[in-house]
Amino acid sequence: MCGISGWYGPKDIKLLRRMTSFLDHRGPDGEGFFADKNVSLGHKRLSIIDLKTGQQPIYNDDRSAVIVFNGEIYNYKEIRKELENKYRFKTKSDTEVILRAYEEHGPECVQKFNGMFAFAIWDAKKDLLFLARDRVGVKPLYYFDQAKRFMFASEIKAFLADEQFPRKLNMQAAAEYLTFQNIMDEKTFFEGVKMLLPGHYLLVQNGAVSITQYWDASYKKSDKQRVEDYYDEFRSILSRSVTRHMVSDVPLGSYLSGGFDSSSVATFAAGKSKKRIETFTGTFKEGGIYDETKGSRLVAKKIGAVVHEATISPQDFLSNIEKILYHLDEPKTGIPVISQDVVSKLVSQHVKVVLTGHAGDELFAGYPVYKVAYFKDLVRKNPFMALKFFSFFTWSELPRSLYFMFFPLFDEEVKHGLFIMFNKKHRKRLLSKSFYGALQNKNTTVVLEKFQRKDITSSADKAQYLYLKTYLPSLLVCEDKMGMAHSIEARVPFCDNEMVDFANSVPLKFKLHHHELKHIIKQSMRKDLPSIHYRQPKKGYPTPFSLWIRKDLKRYVYSVLLDERTGNRGIFNQKYVRKLLDTHCNSKSDGLRDLVNAARIWSLLNIELWCRIFIDGEYEKFATDKLK
Repeated sequence: MCGISGWYGPKDIKLLRRMTSFLDHRGPDGEGFFADKNVSLGHKRLSIIDLKTGQQPIYNDDRSAVIVFNGEIYNYKEIRKELENKYRFKTKSDTEVILRAYEEHGPECVQKFNGMFAFAIWDAKKDLLFLARDRVGVKPLYYFDQAKRFMFASEIKAFLADEQFPRKLNMQAAAEYLTFQNIMDEKTFFEGVKMLLPGHYLLVQNGAVSITQYWDASYKKSDKQRVEDYYDEFRSILSRSVTRHMVSDVPLGSYLSGGFDSSSVATFAAGKSKKRIETFTGTFKEGGIYDETKGSRLVAKKIGAVVHEATISPQDFLSNIEKILYHLDEPKTGIPVISQDVVSKLVSQHVKVVLTGHAGDELFAGYPVYKVAYFKDLVRKNPFMALKFFSFFTWSELPRSLYFMFFPLFDEEVKHGLFIMFNKKHRKRLLSKSFYGALQNKNTTVVLEKFQRKDITSSADKAQYLYLKTYLPSLLVCEDKMGMAHSIEARVPFCDNEMVDFANSVPLKFKLHHHELKHIIKQSMRKDLPSIHYRQPKKGYPTPFSLWIRKDLKRYVYSVLLDERTGNRGIFNQKYVRKLLDTHCNSKSDGLRDLVNAARIWSLLNIELWCRIFIDGEYEKFATDKLK
């Protein structure tokens, strides 16, 4: 795990060093630079593998090709064996393997890599800058194309080093975030800055930019006829994936919530570790639905883990929310990012690498929206299935299932299967007249047309593909940035190439066997996990932000969203905002409606605080001493 930055354009060593310094948190163990008349590359290193000889940049034999790399290639030893007869390796690092694979195969070398990665290779002989990002988007990579130079970096904040970089809000991205609490495609909150999408590579040759998609998900289904046939295969693949993800020359641990995904990863990791695995859990003093420690502690006890827990409080929000947004670069996801930040800090005090359970829900049908999509497919084949609706869903799943099943009849924006935070009618009321009027596309859901494939015909596979392409990458980027904010590397065994391909090949009727969400994982792990996992409803790492707004955070929230500075910015209609705040704070319940309103308030806060940090220039207070 590292940070990379650079550009195609005139040489400027001072700018390169300053740009790379914005990524100090991503690589406190070392730094390296390369610059010639055409390209400049910077690297910040977090040492994980090949501690002695893995310094970057790394060059080929005649120094005509050079690489800077962020991430891990888990099958690098196998690729190296294929190349050793032709190339002489100088290091034991996966970075050099990428460079040699490029020499052998060109840009299509990315097809060989199983890992999480974002890298840049400069090929001087071809005047070619080659950027690439991993299949599902574990590692971030951004670029900014301007007349003077084409810039790239692991984090957008590196571009702030260039005084000519425009600090301007992308209005369409803000509207999209208010719709989905996410940004769906390559756009970012910074006008002109784009994210290289997962499964893509980018070439800059003789100043011309081209982008190629090298991977996309396949939904060709397995021919196995019995659900039982998938259990052992899942366990075998997860076992191999965890083994690959545990390769490290530094201490390693595992996140452990009370859910199935992190519990499964931690269980396999504990069985492979030479010493007691260290686990990390976030909890809240509010208890109740916000407490997942009953499950996590039972798992930890069973696997003999060293347990570390962090209690997350409203003070953590007040102390860290601006710093969190600085590290995220832009509003990108929901409230649980507060917990991610606190637990990541705890991890950094004990280990340098941590395994996560991300992607289990997205790949193995852990959300009610998947059941709704599957149910719709069944009804199309047999209309009488509609009579079984209330027996198809559990009571805990019913509110969200009813939303995705019936709301599209009243609100077309819901039809794609994503929760709509502010629909078109409410966006028009929320946003100021001038801001709403200036939007290039007021129908923000049109962006989802980019994720429609003609070869995917079932509602079930359409939903799986949409979440794989939109929701999961957002979670992964936030996990990366919250980890790197504390200089730790987060790894995602469920995003292993073999696991992703396997998951997409399993028909949804088996993933939802007996109408059970995430059936394959649950049944495969039944002998290993405590019974409480199978008795409790899905929680989804909830945060009591809804309660905090009414008490500890009330003064802060009102002061930010209703002050003169926010009003003068001209984004929101403050009358609408006040009504939203008053409605939420006067409520005495803590149900689904309250959680939705809390998410709306969170999003408004994120946008205003982002503007203060990056547009108004307050980011400088988070910069390192090198930048001041």
